[in-house]
Amino acid sequence: MNLARVFAFSTAALIAAGLVMTPQAAQAQTLVWEDNFNGPSIDGNKWIYDVGDGCQIGLCGWGNSELQYYTSRPENARIENGRLVIEARRENFGSRGFTSARLKTEGRMHFKYGTLEARIKVPDLRNGLWPAYWMLGTVGNWPARGEIDLMEMGSAAAIAAGRTNRRAGAAVHWDYQGSQADYGRDYDSASDLNGGFHVYRMTWDPQFIRVAIDGQQFFEFAISNIEGASLHEFHHQYFLLLNLAIGGSYTGILSGNGITAPLPAKMEIDYIRLYQNPGSELYTGASAPSGKFGVFTERSDMNDRLRYDGDANLYLWNNLAPISASAFEGNQLMAFRANAGAWYGLGVATGYRNMSRFANGRLKFHMRTTTPSTFKIGINSSFGDSWIDFVNGGQQYGLVRDGRWHEVSIPFSAFHDLDLHAVKQMFMLVSDPPAANVDVLIDNVYYQDR
Repeated sequence: MNLARVFAFSTAALIAAGLVMTPQAAQAQTLVWEDNFNGPSIDGNKWIYDVGDGCQIGLCGWGNSELQYYTSRPENARIENGRLVIEARRENFGSRGFTSARLKTEGRMHFKYGTLEARIKVPDLRNGLWPAYWMLGTVGNWPARGEIDLMEMGSAAAIAAGRTNRRAGAAVHWDYQGSQADYGRDYDSASDLNGGFHVYRMTWDPQFIRVAIDGQQFFEFAISNIEGASLHEFHHQYFLLLNLAIGGSYTGILSGNGITAPLPAKMEIDYIRLYQNPGSELYTGASAPSGKFGVFTERSDMNDRLRYDGDANLYLWNNLAPISASAFEGNQLMAFRANAGAWYGLGVATGYRNMSRFANGRLKFHMRTTTPSTFKIGINSSFGDSWIDFVNGGQQYGLVRDGRWHEVSIPFSAFHDLDLHAVKQMFMLVSDPPAANVDVLIDNVYYQDR
């Protein structure tokens, strides 16, 4: 849902590189995932919300100068008459003067290649509403993670042309030699697209990404020249997003006074269906472990554990040098020294992990330090980073800063904005620059479900 309408590659260059326009591939045949929105409420096993104005993850206005505050309230997202309703409202909430909702399947459904079809109705967009049906990659940071926009409406160009309700766009965004690259196409309908349902379909295979509206293809992008055009992003798994934004760079309207679209306004989704061929990839959330799950421990009483042979990696982010020390248990431990005057941090990265059965449990580990400095313990999930502050003299969760081993036990309920269904870094530690050198020893890290 990036603004990106000034495209980095000309059509001629794309054709020369073999990136556009060859005959369309056959549609995938097997239905592998769907949501018909027939239940009493939004299915949490399929969807999760982005909440806030983006500032909490360092992207105020969600990176596009948007004006709304996303919520998970039924006022903004609900099931109504067998349809998912995303409703934008003019109201003061949080830091913003508008509310809406953004839902995604991150950590619940990811896929690579297939035919994705959705039946969607948008409201009167004139002017300032920005509905979007799109996808983000599961690997890397934007734009290197990739983005595929299957339907966006309400662009500044459409407003200027008097076609706000008649123009739909599709686009892709990726990293090309360290810079953002973009390619997109628009579809101009002979009649208004708002007020009625239309079918938006994407077909994605190792050669092409194509998008059609009501059977009329208007977007095609060739992705087979992976090395030459740096298109690796379009050959790994993606998750879906649905949202109705208000204002922002895409619309060219950056002030609430410029929003003239009738509010409240509803974006309705009748169904979404994914079809795949053999060889395509589908992730629908691995079964969640329970009991005790080892993050960094050699104990034998774990029900399951991470394995640091490609299953997980320990990353040292800054200002940490290994030191010799005795482990609390087993032979391995995290033992590091951080020098004064520079921040330090580390993280255990795993890819997506469904840890939802630990919601009523605790993160446990043993720690040994004498530092009086403040540090943070965190977990990264689909919501971004979530941190617990350890301030000397404050809540220590069992830690004593006396240079001896002590068990730290943090209830997962103490973390804010934590999606245990989609954990990507199971343990993190970070600190602002300490006033003196710091020795930090950590061992026996695990999740316990009670």
